[in-house]
Amino acid sequence: MRAVGRRLACEEGFTIIELEIVCVILGILVAVAVPTYLQFQDKAYKSTASSNVKAAVVAAELYAEDNFAGSQHDPDSAVSRTDSGFQGMTTAELKTYDANLSPSVYVNNSGTDAPGVTRRATLDATHFCVYSVDGRWYAYQLNPTASILTTTIPSAVCS
Repeated sequence: MRAVGRRLACEEGFTIIELEIVCVILGILVAVAVPTYLQFQDKAYKSTASSNVKAAVVAAELYAEDNFAGSQHDPDSAVSRTDSGFQGMTTAELKTYDANLSPSVYVNNSGTDAPGVTRRATLDATHFCVYSVDGRWYAYQLNPTASILTTTIPSAVCS
């Protein structure tokens, strides 16, 4: 009991200067770490959007192979038996080819588009536009032979 009394009577501790130095050091560490973390997070969003588009393009190509007049495996036979290629393609139909497609994948001009996407690409035998949104990034591929492009401007998607 006496040890506790002596300890409480002792006035040892940190000075205000020492506490301020610790706060300054922590502030510097946060000032360096937060922007770096946000930069890595932004790159991850961009990469994820591009990766999602790659998966959607594979599913779209499989869809186009099955989608022709008279096909026994016509993915949109309930709607049309005369279309071919990418005509009639929807996100839901792509998910029958790849059930693991991200919910952030869209087929442009198929009835459901992400907010802010205003361009409407042609869906016919040889043309399509699939895109994905992740964070602030939009990645898209316009037509089977095009490259995957990325942007942060929704109105530029599929242009």
